[in-house]
Amino acid sequence: MGSLKILIVSERYWPDGSGGELATHLVVNVLSRKFDVTVITGTRNPSKLPRIEYIYEPLLSREKKLLLWYNLLKLVRTERFKKLVSEADVIYVPRISYPIIPFAKEFGKKVVVHLHSYAPISYTAAILAPYEKHKGRITRDDILLVCMKGAKYCPRILLLWWLPKLARKWILHADKVICVSKRQARIIADLVPELRDKIEVVHNMPPPDLVSSEPEKKPDNTPTFLYVGGDSHIKGFNILLQALNQLGKRGVRARFIFTNKYSPQGLKKLRQLSMKYRGLEIEVKGRIEYEKLLELYRRAWALVFPSIWEEPLPYAVVEASVSGIIPVASRVGGVVELLDNTIASKYMFIPDMYMELTEKLVNVSSLTLDEVEALSLKLRREILVKLNPSKIEEKLIQVFSE
Repeated sequence: MGSLKILIVSERYWPDGSGGELATHLVVNVLSRKFDVTVITGTRNPSKLPRIEYIYEPLLSREKKLLLWYNLLKLVRTERFKKLVSEADVIYVPRISYPIIPFAKEFGKKVVVHLHSYAPISYTAAILAPYEKHKGRITRDDILLVCMKGAKYCPRILLLWWLPKLARKWILHADKVICVSKRQARIIADLVPELRDKIEVVHNMPPPDLVSSEPEKKPDNTPTFLYVGGDSHIKGFNILLQALNQLGKRGVRARFIFTNKYSPQGLKKLRQLSMKYRGLEIEVKGRIEYEKLLELYRRAWALVFPSIWEEPLPYAVVEASVSGIIPVASRVGGVVELLDNTIASKYMFIPDMYMELTEKLVNVSSLTLDEVEALSLKLRREILVKLNPSKIEEKLIQVFSE
């Protein structure tokens, strides 16, 4: 290992969380092969990698942003944290522990921030697509998105809508800011021009286990689609419901597997569709372990990804593509960057356009099993050219070494 010492401050760590936490785990694995790495986290039982020291810190365990930031301001005054910072050469902030940035700079340390969302810009950390249309109304969109969850959530955002300004103030002290796609980088640079010269684009790394071996595809005889977004509005759940209604009316025979969290209202809507249309088989798996999700990748013909926000570079689409699943995805954020000029580009659709999504689902349903397998293998090869693990590792090492 090299002499450079990196302290990673991440309030959550894999397997807690989702794509962003998985990305951090994979980055830590790369860094640990070159540098001395210490991780301090609020996750009690992180997935531990060899050669790395993991430190559990209770002050990082709060999930609410404001409470977490309050705890971080307490943490930076503790001797145990001052010692960790003083011994490190680089401080890496892969999530939203932004209050430690100016503190680390007081110690003369290099700080690298990794953005997997739009936290310095948006209270919800999301920007609706297309950005050009929503650029001037991000705060209004945030308020609407939060209030859609229920009236009890409205007072919170009406009081705390300004939090992204505080995040932006802290991030401006960073030396490097990693964005995971060119689209995300352009949006960040446009809205926070002071960061333009600090931004480095480093794509999310495909999981090594998926890269190292050819996928064992065993697609079901029935056209099978996987959706992993829960009943989140910005993940396009309502768009998918409208498309399912159209498929049902046409008598299309297909199976849809739903994972992640669903409210009673969301489950009721899925049950109603299942009862109304005999051709639609709807399975709700809920939250499942990562290994079981990979098993579903073997069965599925396609991933349905109807997101309506500028997704930086969603791991769901990355994993599906490398696993040999055709993404039927909306043209948002880094998804376009990933799938354009690949065989999957013809299955992309304009966000919010449920009729176009319906046509793409019909097109996939009309494929034969042999065609599904051939398309899957070709897509995997094309994506691994774009997300070349060696090049991504090289870029990461460069960012932290400079």
